[in-house]
Amino acid sequence: MFWNKCLLYKGSSIETYNKIKNTLNLNNIKYKEKIENKNGNLGPMVDKMIIGTLGQKEDFSYEYSIIVDKENHEYAYYLINQI
Repeated sequence: MFWNKCLLYKGSSIETYNKIKNTLNLNNIKYKEKIENKNGNLGPMVDKMIIGTLGQKEDFSYEYSIIVDKENHEYAYYLINQI
């Protein structure tokens, strides 16, 4: 159920996202992940011309989210702050 979940991470850094996932896996904490393309999907050049992202780094095109159970949130938060 969605009310038993807490957002642990939301950001555009793939490195941070991967570090958090590895830490959670090493500590057997279950999580759900969501990757969202912020530029849409009309095509690479069409999106850049219409939306105005021409020249923007591709690193910021995706937003990564990690969601954990509420009961594991404090421990998971503690672990990722040790990274």
